[in-house]
Amino acid sequence: MSDDTKSKSEQQLRYPFSRREFIAATGAGLAAASPAVAGGSGLTATASSAKAQRAPFDSLRDYVQMLEARGLLLRIDRIDQDAYEGTALMYRLVDRYGWNRAPVVLFEEVKVDGRWRKGPVVANISRHVDIEALLFGVEPVPGDATATYARARAHFDQLIEKGGGAYPTIEQAEVSREDAPCKQVILEGDAIDVRSFPFLQNNPGDSGRFVNTASIFSSDPETGLNIGTYRCEIKGPRHIAILSGEGQTTYTMWKAKAARGETSAPVTLAVGQDPVVWVVGSSRIPARRGKQHIDEMAIAGGLRGRAIEVVRSETNDFFVPAHSEMIIEGTVSLVDSEPNGPYGERSGYIGAPYVGAFPMTVTRVTHRRDPWIVNDFTGVTRALPELPVCALEAAGLKRLIPAVSDYRFVDSVAFLSIKKAKPGQALEIGKSLAKLSPVWKIIMFVDDDVNLWNPADLFMAFATRWQPHPASHIFKDMMAVPLEPSSPSYMKTSNIIIDATRQWPEEGGPERYPDYSRDALADFDPEIFEHVDAKWMDDITRRFG
Repeated sequence: MSDDTKSKSEQQLRYPFSRREFIAATGAGLAAASPAVAGGSGLTATASSAKAQRAPFDSLRDYVQMLEARGLLLRIDRIDQDAYEGTALMYRLVDRYGWNRAPVVLFEEVKVDGRWRKGPVVANISRHVDIEALLFGVEPVPGDATATYARARAHFDQLIEKGGGAYPTIEQAEVSREDAPCKQVILEGDAIDVRSFPFLQNNPGDSGRFVNTASIFSSDPETGLNIGTYRCEIKGPRHIAILSGEGQTTYTMWKAKAARGETSAPVTLAVGQDPVVWVVGSSRIPARRGKQHIDEMAIAGGLRGRAIEVVRSETNDFFVPAHSEMIIEGTVSLVDSEPNGPYGERSGYIGAPYVGAFPMTVTRVTHRRDPWIVNDFTGVTRALPELPVCALEAAGLKRLIPAVSDYRFVDSVAFLSIKKAKPGQALEIGKSLAKLSPVWKIIMFVDDDVNLWNPADLFMAFATRWQPHPASHIFKDMMAVPLEPSSPSYMKTSNIIIDATRQWPEEGGPERYPDYSRDALADFDPEIFEHVDAKWMDDITRRFG
C-alpha cells in the first residue's frame, strides 16, 4: 500500500469526528420530530370506485381520496371521544395490523365535550407502509413491505444524488385569496371559538384538547422562517398554549426576540395542510445549523415535484399553504408563560406537564367550508413516514463514515449497516456517534448483507451474530431527550452500543461462520424462487394480500 493510499484509508477510519462534522454531514438532525368501533354498520374499508389521483397532492382531500381508492382508508360514521372510543379503536387497529399496516381512519362525526360535531376527523394519515411510496408518486409492491421500502428508498436516493447530497427545492407559488380554499370562511373577534371544531382529547391522562398536527409558522430576522410541529393545548375560545421547548427552533427564535426586548411575536398555525408540508415541518428535513436560513416550503416543493401554492395570512406576513383546511393566526406572549400538558407522548407514556409554554391569543381563523381536522393519536400510531429522513441521514453518514452502508432510526434505536474493514470498527464508530446524538439510546451495527428494512433480517443478526461480551459497550451517563420515560434523572440516560456484525476471530468470534440454509438452497437452484413465484405466489397474493 502506498503512503498516499494508506493516509487516505487511515483518514476515513479515524474516530472520533467532531460534532460540527457530524451535523454538517448528516444534515437532517438524526431524529424525526417529533414531532385508536362505534356506529355498527358505519365501519367500511373497501376500495373506492373513484379514480385515484396520483401524487403530488395539493390538498388533504385529494390525498384522502387516493387513499380510499387504494383501499387504505377506514370510514367510521361516528365515535364518542368523550368515552375515548377513537383512541381505543386506534390501539386495536395497531394491535391487529401493526404500526406499518394500520389503515388511515376517517371519523365522520365526533362527540367532544358533550356535543356531536361534524367532521371529518382523519387520523394515522401517513404511517402505512404503502404511503412511504404513494405520497411521493412511487407505486408500492403489493403485499411486500420490504420491497416497497426498497422501491421508495431508491426514489429518495435518486433525488439526493441529483441534489448533490440534499433534496432539490422548488420555490413556493403565491395564489390569490380567491383561489385559496383556506380563505372560504373568515372569522375574527368574538366569532372565533377554536373549541367549536372537533379537536380531540386523546387520553383521559391528557390535560385537555390539543391541536397536534399543525404546521406552526414563526420567524426571526436572523434565522428567517421556521415551520415546526408542537403540541398546542386549547385553553379557551381564543387561547392556545404552544409548547416549543428548549433546543427547538421556534423556542430559540422567540427567546431571541424576548432578549431584544420584544414582548410578543406573530404566529400562524396551518391545519389540514399539504401532507408533504406536514412531513417536512415535523421532521427536520434538513436540520437547521446555527442561524442558517432554510426554505422548508421550497424543500417540500422539491420533494413533491411541484411548487406549494401559498397565500398570505390575514394578520401577518406568513405565506401559508393555500389548500389547507384551516389557518389559525395570532400572537404569542414573550413575557408570560403557562402550563401545557400532561399529554400522551410519542413514547407511549403520559408526558409530564410543561410549565413554560407560550400563551397564544388567536386573532383570526380562516378555513374551508366544513373543514377537515387531522388528529395524531400520539404514542398510539406513528405520525410520519420513515424514508424521507432516513435516506437523507444515511447519505450524510456515508459521507462522514465511508464504512456505513445504510441507516434506520426507530424510536430510540439507531440501526447502521457497515462494511467492516478492521476488527473493532463497529464499536469504534458507535462510541463516537453515541456522544453526538441524544436521541440514540441504542446503537446497533450489522453487516452490509443485512437489510435494515426487513425485521426478520435485523432479528437474525441480533440473535445469531451478537455476543453480549465483548461486542457491546455501555455509557453510564449520557444526555437524553426530554421525553425519555426511563431517565433516572431529567435528560440523563445510559446508552448501549451493540455490535451485531459477524465477529472476526480477532474480535473473539469463530474461525468460520456456518452457511445459511437459504443460501444453500439458492446455490442448489439459483432460479428456485422465481419458479415458486410464477407457480404459486401470484395467486396466493391475490387471496391473502
